[in-house]
Amino acid sequence: MQSFGDGTGAEDWTVPANEPIQQAPAFDNLSPDLVPPTADLSQNWDYLDFDARFPSFFESIMVPSSDWVGVGEAQMPPDMSTVISEGEGWPATGDIFGFDFSMAFEESLSVPANNCSGIASKDSENAADTGKENSSKDSAHERHHIYLKSPWLWNPKSNSHAFSEHNQIQVDQIDSAASPHQPHALTLLIPDELSISTRDRMFRLVVTTADSRISVPTFPSAEILDSLVKTGITKRIETDAWLHPYTFSSENARSELLIALVAAGCVCFGVPTVNRTGLVLLEIARVALNKLIEDDNSTIRDLQYLQASMIWLDVCGFCGYKRKMEIAESNLQPLVTALRRFGKFDRVAYEDVVPGPDDDAETVEAVWRRWVDQESYKRLVYHLFEHDMMMTMAKHRQPLISYAELSLPLPASRDLWLASSAEAWRRVYFDHPKDIGDFSPSVKLLLADDKLLSCLGCVDQGLAISAYLNGISAQVWEYNQQSALMDESIDHDPSYGLWIQSRHQLLYQKLKSLHGNLERVPAPVHLMHEFLMMNLHVDVDTVMRFAGKTGEAEAHRAYQVLQLWSKQKSARIAIWHASQALRKAKDIPPFQIRGADAFITHHAVMVLWSYGMMLRDSARRTGMNTPVRGQSQAPFPKQGISRSTAEPTVYLDETSNSQTETFLYKGIGRPALHFPDGQCCEVRNVAGILAVGSSLMEANCPGETRDRLPQMIKSLCNLMDELGGLK
Repeated sequence: MQSFGDGTGAEDWTVPANEPIQQAPAFDNLSPDLVPPTADLSQNWDYLDFDARFPSFFESIMVPSSDWVGVGEAQMPPDMSTVISEGEGWPATGDIFGFDFSMAFEESLSVPANNCSGIASKDSENAADTGKENSSKDSAHERHHIYLKSPWLWNPKSNSHAFSEHNQIQVDQIDSAASPHQPHALTLLIPDELSISTRDRMFRLVVTTADSRISVPTFPSAEILDSLVKTGITKRIETDAWLHPYTFSSENARSELLIALVAAGCVCFGVPTVNRTGLVLLEIARVALNKLIEDDNSTIRDLQYLQASMIWLDVCGFCGYKRKMEIAESNLQPLVTALRRFGKFDRVAYEDVVPGPDDDAETVEAVWRRWVDQESYKRLVYHLFEHDMMMTMAKHRQPLISYAELSLPLPASRDLWLASSAEAWRRVYFDHPKDIGDFSPSVKLLLADDKLLSCLGCVDQGLAISAYLNGISAQVWEYNQQSALMDESIDHDPSYGLWIQSRHQLLYQKLKSLHGNLERVPAPVHLMHEFLMMNLHVDVDTVMRFAGKTGEAEAHRAYQVLQLWSKQKSARIAIWHASQALRKAKDIPPFQIRGADAFITHHAVMVLWSYGMMLRDSARRTGMNTPVRGQSQAPFPKQGISRSTAEPTVYLDETSNSQTETFLYKGIGRPALHFPDGQCCEVRNVAGILAVGSSLMEANCPGETRDRLPQMIKSLCNLMDELGGLK
């Protein structure tokens, strides 16, 4: 028995876990074409339109376990490792700075007019056409061998190194077109100006680090580097603001930090040549930071070293290139260890730093800078915690940081943090004398008592909510791991099952009660919130295994699990939250779906896709338990669904209403989604659902072709298109 509450608009529902979803028969001799994703669902639904033959891979695994054997001719579904690029696509000659940066900056720093409504309509035959193009009949054994070699893995070649892909790089000046989006907020004015001597210092670091492995005959001017550094800083401020803009000094900054900021600024531009230059500089920053720590071990306690490390881990962790992502994931542990051993996870490392009402200007300046230094560590730790949990949710791996060890106070409010001077900081401080210093909760305290969310005081409210959600995310991960152990147990203690059920109800209730605190948080936080509620009702790893990520045998085992899951109310709750996650993803500003947000969106699409596959399989089994290719069957009229008795369409990516409540409570209705342009697609149309996912990601980059999309977005779109086109 599972209860379901106001997170879906329905109150206190309790439904038997084995409640079936209404199904209909299928016949194997029908046309294999899928209903196009642009089909008009205002007309009565014709059940027969959805009886397309399954792709050979899925038809071979979706049979009873006693009859199942691997088939010799089955097209395996695509894996991420086959669509994510291993290199950056650089030409063979030239140098990394052999083009005019000024053209890109002059045009891209002017605010463009983004028209998100001008999304091209989908070709109604897209799903079928894609499938026809992917008609190769490689054996299942060969396909499975590919999966074993590289499921989400990077396979390095002999003699490959950081710069093996970038030797003598040429950047075409014609590609330096205007960025299609605004690289950073123009309202933030950073007082620092990068000097020529600092520019020369950065150039020396690039040359000495790269040695002779890349050609650097030219280097951007101080003005261009200054713009890139400020872009890198302001992009950090758009989210949790973990770099302080008003005490930043390029003259006193480490060259490694400056290079990392320039690289981060480069990847914010929608200009391929500038993006790729940023990827080269990130490699230089990584190698230089490693050398720095080897030459002087005390550097591991330096704030600028830690910030530079966080920047390259942030960008490379979800950049879309296999080599860089794996190296970034493996290098997260040293940064976690450095901050943990430095004591920065614990409240004892922090003290109250407050200005005095009678302090002179010089004293206030010194106190302000000491306060900024301390707050910088707080914000860095909480950003690292968020990055760690995003890696956990996206890559399905164990968290490196425990929420229970984070006793450090939450950072101060944004208006205090972003005060432009020492005097402005003191004024803001004394505007809130009762809120500051009296009570500074930690994320550990918030998780222990979520009532504190309503009385946070003068802390960064958005960061506090995000940190709390990341703590819940870690607990959801723990719950899923415990559930997996219980599922593997043959004879477990009944009290263990009761504990698991109680834990599920508690976490779900905590997430539902958080709705009222999400009013002023950015859209990606809403996306994560819905994803976690979805994750409590479905195992994403099982979904990915069913999709073929780990081979045919594992896909068959996952199918057996999902077949039972799809008939339970928890499946309907899962696809409801998956659809709501896609709805929240549509609210993310243009060009802002990147990194973990893209992975989360992809996972939500795959949950909907797997549910649609189970519906189609159940409908097919109503007519015959074991499908045989090419064998015709007579219909069973009493079990069929006629046009006159068709169920209502239930749009799961809209706000809760009576139809969604009926679907969730009774399983009545045909679940459907909307394309970004308003057209609709039923969940049963599995190719169409994948098209909805790729269209949503493409719609976040208006005006861009598939080839010019960010690498991660392009890889995920290609993956969904290939999976939707399997025959």
